[in-house]
Parts: sequence; C-alpha cells; structure tokens
Amino acid sequence: MPKTVIITIPDGEILPEVLSTFTPEKTILAISIGCNCIEDAEKSILGLSKENIYNKIKEESKTQFEKLEMDLLIEKEMTRKVESHVSKIYESQLEQLKKQMEMMRKQIQTYETENKDVINEVIKKEKEKYDFLLESKEKRIEKMQETNEQIKEALLNLTHKSTAHKGSEGEKEFKIYADETFMDFKGYELIDKHTQSGSGDFHMRFEEFDVLVDAKNYKKNVPIDQREKIKKDLIKNEHLTFAWLVSLNTSIDKFDKSPIMYEWINTKQCIVYINNLSQNENPRKILRIVWYTCRELYKLAVEVLTDDVELKELKENQFKFMDKVKNIRKTMREINTSLNSTRNMLQLVDDQLKEILDVETEKLVESNYSIFDEWWEANIEQTSEDVKILSTDMWTKFKQDNKLSIKDFDVTTDKFKQYIKTKVSISKIILKNKNVNSAFEIAGIKWKESVSEVIPKLEITLVGAEVKAEKKKVKKSKSDVEPYFTEDGLDKRILEEYLEGKDDIMKIADKNNVKTFQVVSLLIRYKIVTKRDEARGYDKYKETDEYKKKLSSE
Repeated sequence: MPKTVIITIPDGEILPEVLSTFTPEKTILAISIGCNCIEDAEKSILGLSKENIYNKIKEESKTQFEKLEMDLLIEKEMTRKVESHVSKIYESQLEQLKKQMEMMRKQIQTYETENKDVINEVIKKEKEKYDFLLESKEKRIEKMQETNEQIKEALLNLTHKSTAHKGSEGEKEFKIYADETFMDFKGYELIDKHTQSGSGDFHMRFEEFDVLVDAKNYKKNVPIDQREKIKKDLIKNEHLTFAWLVSLNTSIDKFDKSPIMYEWINTKQCIVYINNLSQNENPRKILRIVWYTCRELYKLAVEVLTDDVELKELKENQFKFMDKVKNIRKTMREINTSLNSTRNMLQLVDDQLKEILDVETEKLVESNYSIFDEWWEANIEQTSEDVKILSTDMWTKFKQDNKLSIKDFDVTTDKFKQYIKTKVSISKIILKNKNVNSAFEIAGIKWKESVSEVIPKLEITLVGAEVKAEKKKVKKSKSDVEPYFTEDGLDKRILEEYLEGKDDIMKIADKNNVKTFQVVSLLIRYKIVTKRDEARGYDKYKETDEYKKKLSSE
C-alpha cells in the first residue's frame, strides 16, 4: 500500500511536471537513483585534494591559455602592420597636398602680377558706375519723401475738413429742425456755442428754462465718451437744467431702447437722449414732445428745490452713490478683463509645461523601449475579439519576466503605463476610476496562447464572507489561499492599495491599522512579492523601531 511523505524544496522552485505521472514504484526509484548520484559525486569531490583540483584545472586550461596568447600575438602583429600601412598612406597624401598648394600659390602670384593693372581699372569703372547709380537713387528717394509728406498733409487736411464738414452739416440740420419747431415758442432763441469749450453745440433759450444741445451726425452709434462729455458739460453749466444729446441718423449706445430716453445726473439736472431724429417720420413732433416733457420735469425740479434740506441732501447722496456704483462696475469690468487675460496666460503656461512634461516622459520611455518591445512582442497580440487586459496583470507578468532589468533600468509602474499608452490607441484605454494614475483596462489585445497557459493571474474575489486573493495557474482553485486577516475585506483592500496606488507598506499599514510586517506577510502569501525586501518601502521599514524589535524578538 503506497504512503505519503513530505519533501521540502527551496522557495520558488517547481517540481518537474512528469513527477506527478509516476507510479509509487517509479517515484521511489527516481529518488533512490538521485540520492545515489549525489552521494557518489560528493565522495569523488572529497577524494580530490586542493592541489589535485588546481593541477587538473590548470591542465585543462593550459591549451586554452596557449591559444589565447597566440591569438593576442597575431592580433597585435596585424594591428602594427595596419597602423604602418595607414601611416604611409596619410604621409603620401599630405606630400601630394603640399605640392598642389605650392603650385596653386605660384599660379596666384603669376595672375596677380599679370592682371593687377587690368583688375584695378575694372574695379575703378564699376565703382564709378555704382556711385552714379547710388546718387541717382538717393535723389529719387528724396523726391518720393517730399511727395509723401505733401500727400500726408493733404490727407490730414481733407480728414479735418471732412470731420468739421460733417459736424457743420449736423449742426445746420438740427438748427433747421429747431427753428421750424420752436419759432412760435415764447422767448425762443438758438445760440451757437460750438466754438466755446464745454458748452455743447447750441444753447436753446425759452421763457421758462434753457437747454444745452449737442447734435451728432455719425454713421455709427454715438459712443459712451460723447455721453460722458455732455454730462461734464451740463455739470459745468450749473444754471442749465437740461441737456439734449441728439443723434440725427444713428442710435446712442446704452440708451437706444426707445426713441427718447432720460437720465438724471443729480437732483436738478437731466440729460435727454434722442435717437435717429432725422429717420423719424416727424422729427418736429419728437422735439415738441421732448420740450413738453422737459417743461413738466422742470416744474418737478423746481418743487424739489423747495423741499426741506434733509430730503435734498438724501437725493444728492443717492445720485452720488449711483455714480460711485457705476464707477465701481466699470472698475470691476476692467478687473475681470485683467483676470481673464491672466487666466489665459496661466492656461498658456500650463499648456507649455504639459508639452515639456510630455516630451520628457517620451524621452524617459524611449530609453527603455528595447526592454518593453521585446517583452510586448513575446507576450501580447492584437485581436478583434471583445476582450480586455488589466494593466496591473501586465505589470505583474512584466516584473516576473524582467526582475533584473527592472532594477538596472529603474522601471516603475508609471513608466510601464506610459509605455502601454504608446503601443495602443487612446480610445482602447478604459480607466477604472477618475484618477488618471490608477489601473486601467486595454481593449483589443490579448495574451498569446503560449503565454496564457502559464501566465500568473492575480484575482481578488469575494467568496461568501471571505476575501481571497491568489496567484494561480490554470487548474488551480480559488480556495487554495486562506485569508490572512480575520476582518472581512481587509486582505482585498490592502492588496488593491498596494497594486493600484503608490503608497509604501508603512503608509498602507497606518491606513488600515495593522502592523507593517503583517502587510509584507500578506504580499508574500499572495505571491505579490517573492522576498520581503522586494516590498515597496521595505528599506525604510528596516530602519524603524518596529523592525528592530521584531528582529530582536526572533
């Protein structure tokens, strides 16, 4: 009847698969033969003395040393001959070049002696020719500059005349409208003030009140600076109650919602904005409506003047307050404009920094392309099937296949992820969460069949109330690994933090309220690392009191 025995082998070693197919008789025979071979080898080694071993190695290596010495001598002789031959070739070429240079120098001297006078004569004629051309060009440039100055002055005169002409036409047109409208009004008189600064174009006098008038004949809307100008003119003329800003053919900015609009600038002065007067069917009717409205407003203004002092001060303060609010709004708009400009500049700087980081990242990844490309070609293939591979699985496989290269070339998880993004389209990368540095899935690729049969997969699955993570091969069940911690879900949470994040083992231990050595033991149990010092941050952990106490207790 066969019996079961326990055999201890080194960590990381795998028993030959054929051993599982042996019968108990074949198994004991294989073990017996192996033991006898090892025993015979140890006895034969012990039978040799150090001197015999040395002589045997020396005798075996003697022929090789002689061959190497002969090769070195031959190579040395060949190098000497090649150097000698090359040296002779260079010396011959240098000699030829010296002879050619001497011949050329003699020829140049001959040409200079024979053609010196001819060359000087030709140079003199060319110089005179170009001096004459230069002089004529300068005269033409001077004439063109004079002509340009004359044209410029003429254009400026025309521009000034045109502006003055337009203003004069607008004033004449309004004068016609005013005379036809108010000629029968008591005390009407239209006084031209366009030559006096700060008085508008006209002052219209009536029996009850006077009006400051500014007529505009613009092709575009009357801008805000003209509104500010008439406002200052009205405040300057304190004896006037009303000012009319009349736009004959266009609208007035910000006051164009109706043909006539009003704006009180204090308790006793008001500005009337009249839009498109000439475009109206009956301009004279519009002017009459404005006059009658101003007469009623004038009566109200007179009543305000008779109000008590306190009410008057309140109203004046209200107007001043509104002026300040307008100034603050204007300042706020300017601040917003500056902020937008600054924001745009910051965005530009941010974009430039991103470009720099992208270039540096590409250089970083390109430095390790040879390692990645060989591994990619050996393990991954394109597919049209609806399959996905997790970047964490690829990183685990890559670490196992390139343990030495990872340390030599300082290959990190971020570099590996960056490399993956260079090999597949961005549309095929599916993020697991909003964090761009976390693990992601890649569609349209799969493991090659020769690799998928033996690829270790890290699976973290919830079975009943237990969380189990295992590194498995095909035909290996999920129940082979028991959870390390008794708390539900703690194994899974710690493994996810280690694989998908950048925290070291000490930070992960603090977050989960466990010991650091327990985190390391968990990683070894699930084959995330094969040795303790491979765990991220283990070097720092070795300097802590926790590590030293545990070491002394063991």
